[in-house]
Amino acid sequence: MKWDIPTLEELENIVWKCTACGNCKGTYEFGPPPTFGEICPAGVEFGFDGNMASKGKIAFARGILDGELEWNDDFLDAIYKCTVCGGCQNQCELDHKPFIPEIIESMRRKAVNDGVGPMPTQKVIAQSMRSYNNPYQGPRRVRTDWTRPFKKAGKPIKDIMKKDAPILYYVGCTGAFNLPVRNLPVATASIFQKLGLDFGILGENEICCGSTAMRLGDVDEFKRVAETNMKTFKDLHDNHGVKTIITSCAGCFRAIKKDYSLSDEYETLLGGIQVIHTTDFLYSLFKEGKMKFTREVPWKVTYHDPCHTGRHLIEYKIDKDGSQQWIGSYLGKNEEHCLYDIPREMLKALPGIDFREMDRIRSNSYCCGGGGGVMTGYGDWASKNAGLRIEEGMSTGAEHMISICPFCHFNLNEGAKRIKSPMKLYDLVELIDMALPD
Repeated sequence: MKWDIPTLEELENIVWKCTACGNCKGTYEFGPPPTFGEICPAGVEFGFDGNMASKGKIAFARGILDGELEWNDDFLDAIYKCTVCGGCQNQCELDHKPFIPEIIESMRRKAVNDGVGPMPTQKVIAQSMRSYNNPYQGPRRVRTDWTRPFKKAGKPIKDIMKKDAPILYYVGCTGAFNLPVRNLPVATASIFQKLGLDFGILGENEICCGSTAMRLGDVDEFKRVAETNMKTFKDLHDNHGVKTIITSCAGCFRAIKKDYSLSDEYETLLGGIQVIHTTDFLYSLFKEGKMKFTREVPWKVTYHDPCHTGRHLIEYKIDKDGSQQWIGSYLGKNEEHCLYDIPREMLKALPGIDFREMDRIRSNSYCCGGGGGVMTGYGDWASKNAGLRIEEGMSTGAEHMISICPFCHFNLNEGAKRIKSPMKLYDLVELIDMALPD
């Protein structure tokens, strides 16, 4: 299987298009009225320009390419002190804008290829992937622990390898193995059962989507699990009736939808299968009148936009042949596939909800601080950054923060604990489950 995953050297022409203007260091809304805020978690925490893409990280890329910089502990540390949230990318208006996260990850791929990356605290992830097919060092049998309440209630979750179903619920490693986040798959499956959907899970046969490995630069490990998954999905489609793959994990959704498409066999293996985030899927049912809320959720809430269901899904328009401006020029962006409006509409439709917006939202949302391997490599910084976002949520007068990403769920709750805030992060599926009749 061939993959279109570029090396840093292949991106050299793009790297040199940065003018170091510094727009990437803040977030702007031109209004009216115009507003300004911080956007780069690494810039907020460490200050040094080298920690800020595109201005800083691009300078590092140039240093690697022209041979002026060699790997050492401090340099490697700076490369991995980034959540790859794409906040800087959203601000940039230069021709390298569409490629900034790719440049950062290509530096990490080079570090891994050169035998120096990832960071020591992150290498446990790579080893766990090889040993357990997940980044949590979790035995296969633990993947289905969250299903026990359903079995006990006489409503067991279907094993899709044994009983066919049109819908595969792809749980993801965080929901299966991270104990504080297990409410997500429980709520998702509860909703599906209340709606009478015919769905199943892979259970012990599910393996990691590969998103974490990809973000850390371990491209070989990503390819291994991605190719296995795509062949599994093909078999499920051809032999088990699967037409739709639903996931409640923003990272899994981004990986399967976007990263897997870099394979030359993506259409062959996933053709005819709809890959959709749970929120988007449930929204369709809601708009069709197939899902109605009857119970009140009398909460004051605000909403946090995850990076992987927001900025990472932006489609960038590039003048590839020079017919509109010049070859390779950035023309604009399309946010049609970003999950910005849908979660908000769903929240506002829940009886009793009092919705409050934060200042930094949608494509200017402030990252929770847990992505890009930071939650594993720099746990203290991740929770500290999450505390900043929780404080922003509290300033709206909201009682709780809502999101649609298990990483955000875990890290923002860690941030709330750190600053001793009563605010908790709930996933949207948890609230939807509360509002549905039994």
